[in-house]
Amino acid sequence: MQRFESIDHAKYMRAALEEAEHALERGDRPIGAVIVHGGRVVGRGSNTFATSRSHIAHAEMNALIACASYLYDHGHECIIYSTVEPCMMCLGAIVMANIRNIVFGMYDNHLRPRDFVEMSPYVRQRVHNYLGGVLEDECVGLYRRYSEDEANLVLAGR
Repeated sequence: MQRFESIDHAKYMRAALEEAEHALERGDRPIGAVIVHGGRVVGRGSNTFATSRSHIAHAEMNALIACASYLYDHGHECIIYSTVEPCMMCLGAIVMANIRNIVFGMYDNHLRPRDFVEMSPYVRQRVHNYLGGVLEDECVGLYRRYSEDEANLVLAGR
């Protein structure tokens, strides 16, 4: 397996940005996620919160569901890429799916889920890599196209 540090994270974040574009086109929050194993995208998801009328239809959750049976055997070798730092619900689901590597574009300074990663010994032990800021400007720009006010809330303190 390729070392985490040597992976072209921007390449996979672009795939997550494509998913986020699909969400924006539908009128949903422009958040996208992809799950990668061995250099291959095995799961994709975009936020469908508004169009599916579901509070749990986040991009990461949709990507996890799309490849759930695959993750059962290979989750610990996968990387999830999300255009926005995963919220508490998604972070919990990612950890429970045994995904050890999380990469995101835009920091969520409103919810600050990274604080939970640091505070919880269980999560800290299971998350081996937590990398933010990958193609951050592109992720922020896309979110701003959706809602300047929401983007400012998420980016507060930046």
